[in-house]
Amino acid sequence: MPVQAAFQDGITKFSSKPPGHDAARQRENQRRHRARVKGRICELEAALATTQSRLDDALKQIDELTAEVCRLRAITSSSLETSGTSTPVDTGHHAVADLSVIEESIDAISSNATPTSTTATPQSTASIKDSNSDCPLLPPPHPGESTITCRDAYAIIRDRNTPDLDSDTMNQWLKPGFRRAVVPGSGCRVETHVLLARYRPFDLQDGARVTSPIPPHTTFIKMTHFNPLGHISIGVRDYSVSRAFYTAALAPLGLQLVYDSGPVSDPSTGKVRTLGYGPDEEHELINIFEYQDVAPPGPGFHLAFNAPTRQAVIDFHAKAIELGGTDNGAPGVREHYGKNYFAAFVVDPDGWRLEAVCKVSLEQEGASET
Repeated sequence: MPVQAAFQDGITKFSSKPPGHDAARQRENQRRHRARVKGRICELEAALATTQSRLDDALKQIDELTAEVCRLRAITSSSLETSGTSTPVDTGHHAVADLSVIEESIDAISSNATPTSTTATPQSTASIKDSNSDCPLLPPPHPGESTITCRDAYAIIRDRNTPDLDSDTMNQWLKPGFRRAVVPGSGCRVETHVLLARYRPFDLQDGARVTSPIPPHTTFIKMTHFNPLGHISIGVRDYSVSRAFYTAALAPLGLQLVYDSGPVSDPSTGKVRTLGYGPDEEHELINIFEYQDVAPPGPGFHLAFNAPTRQAVIDFHAKAIELGGTDNGAPGVREHYGKNYFAAFVVDPDGWRLEAVCKVSLEQEGASET
């Protein structure tokens, strides 16, 4: 055993690697490591620059939104003037969401009030209980859609109508137009078109023209006028053609497709394809049935729709012509009907004569939009 150990100690180890190989390999590994670290640093710096740019854009947008909120609040504060003794108004709550009710001070919107010949004066709304939360369950405003705070919408309706108008009725009027808050914490909003669609002009005994909201399918206007008309039904030859025509033409007037029986039709069983239009599903104002032997009445009969604005009349006429209707009178004022009688006339693809009319003056229309 000692002899073997002595023999092994006498053997010299041999390697084919050149001298300094291990040092060169170590330096190469270090170089590669530094290159990887440097590349990683470059990636992180690029990501940091991108994130910083996005953060700067977000901060800029926050500043712009904050400035816009301050500007709108300043405009609202300056446009609301206190007049007379205020009366608390309870506007209830929206049925679509369980919303907290808070107390918020607001003055009467005198710029939106329309003078009347009656002895009653618009009620001041310096104190209004408003469902003024973010309304997360409500749909957001559509791009380019004009909206107004629900608090202000309540005030406008309250100032222009009887003081005993209940909140449930107002909520029913505005239900299709409720939108969630534009800016968190600013309160829910109401689509302006829906608010205006609840108004129609009528003549008082002395000829003074005022504007009062009419809830869809209602039976009373300011508790003085009974409306016995429930809905209107007409017949058409082609379900698909009429569906496209009326859906487009009635949209500017605040009427949408609220019922569609579908494409199946069997007249032998009494089942015909049917369409229904109205402001919402609970108020179907016009029914359309498909029959092959339709015979619309001749001159002297037509269906007239109230339009919230003159632009709505123009849009109604344009859409009707675009979808197969025939021009029967371009948009414009018919002074022989009234100085503010802005109307347009078309004939639908089956021969039904239709009219859209806005009787609101330009001054009243401008005041309602502000």
